[in-house]
Amino acid sequence: MTDTVIKPDFDAAQKHFIFTQEHEDLRESMEAWAKKELHPHRNEWEETKWPDSAIERAGELGYLGLCFPEEYGGQGGDYFYSLVRAEALSYAANGGLGMGFAVQTDMVLPPVHLLGTEEQKQKYLVPGIAGTKIGALGITEPGAGSDVAGIRTTAILDGDEYVINGAKTFITNAARAQFMVLVVKTDPSKAHDGITLLLIDIRDEDGNDLPGFSVTSNLEKMGMLSSDTGELAFEDFRVPAESVLGEVGKGFYHISWELQGERLVAAAGSHAGAERLLETTIEYALDRQAFGRPIGKFRRSVTRSPRWPPRSKPRSSSPTRSPGASTGASTRCGRSRWPR
Repeated sequence: MTDTVIKPDFDAAQKHFIFTQEHEDLRESMEAWAKKELHPHRNEWEETKWPDSAIERAGELGYLGLCFPEEYGGQGGDYFYSLVRAEALSYAANGGLGMGFAVQTDMVLPPVHLLGTEEQKQKYLVPGIAGTKIGALGITEPGAGSDVAGIRTTAILDGDEYVINGAKTFITNAARAQFMVLVVKTDPSKAHDGITLLLIDIRDEDGNDLPGFSVTSNLEKMGMLSSDTGELAFEDFRVPAESVLGEVGKGFYHISWELQGERLVAAAGSHAGAERLLETTIEYALDRQAFGRPIGKFRRSVTRSPRWPPRSKPRSSSPTRSPGASTGASTRCGRSRWPR
């Protein structure tokens, strides 16, 4: 039996079974880019927001289209490339930047690729992969958070156009996006079956809001300050009927299976960010001096001493118990309340 046990080979070049050497090459490349071009601006962008040029540069380097077909400008890689990207971006030390990128690469572009018509892909997917157009995802509303079926933004068909009315909130990239995957009710009388996805322009080529669309508030946050987050309003906002992404009335189901992958990407990025924080903490603890040595060298033993915690009374003052008497809740399962 012992001959069949698979044991890890810590000397192997491949550190994890899902990552090949190509994944590791990408990791090395992106890490170097993040350290050189993003990390130096981490504090500046917390004050000014990250610039659009950062995502355009990522597109130029091929980092936005890792999992998309080459015919649209992508790299044709697998899903695990997205995990590598999320982990490598942690070296930028700017969570808002990583969040803004992830909305583009893992929330907006995947449904365009999987559900869009060829015309929609050419108009939005290709420039999205290149980083020349930035997208946003419009789901959350002031009165409906995670309850997608409870959204109230409507898109009512009027001839060959949809007329959109409603509001969205907590929208990442709201102040900079040129287009949006918008979740609306095309049939307000229905719940899940009345939801549709629309792929729409919200700004013109010069960056001006289109008539009927506005950012009513740029929200203040406690963190992720480099990322813009806004509240949006649609007032008789008209879009062509061809703006439907996927099928009319199937938007809830599209969301349910199109956007699952981004949760794992977010988890990978968060875990990588925690690793960077730990590395920074260790570096500081070994560099910071106190009482003639690094503070990281001061360690308190965690070994439990027989004299700790101190007893409030001498042992001899404890009441005696007759053999077989109940010891009470503190000594059940053969253990004393305190370690011996």
